[in-house]
Amino acid sequence: MMQACEQLSLFSIVPQAARTAICCMDGECKAAASAESWMADLVPGGEYAISIAGHTLVLKPVPGSPAGIQRGHEYYHYTIGPRLYAGTFVGRMQH
Repeated sequence: MMQACEQLSLFSIVPQAARTAICCMDGECKAAASAESWMADLVPGGEYAISIAGHTLVLKPVPGSPAGIQRGHEYYHYTIGPRLYAGTFVGRMQH
């Protein structure tokens, strides 16, 4: 005799768009990864990192929207999902 059994599974699906950084200057998309701890040490509040021409740009959330970015500063601003981020380039010195 078989017994019926019920199972409840809960999953949180992070939409892929939430991990795609979109440049406010030209709309170019970049894959965003979580900032590493050394990056967050250099850029307090840094959440994501993207690669621009082989250099790491750490993205930190900023208030506002793309429409409110000062003209000429769009190139280092990105959106990830509905949030606006400003980027700071970081690097490590080799000994």
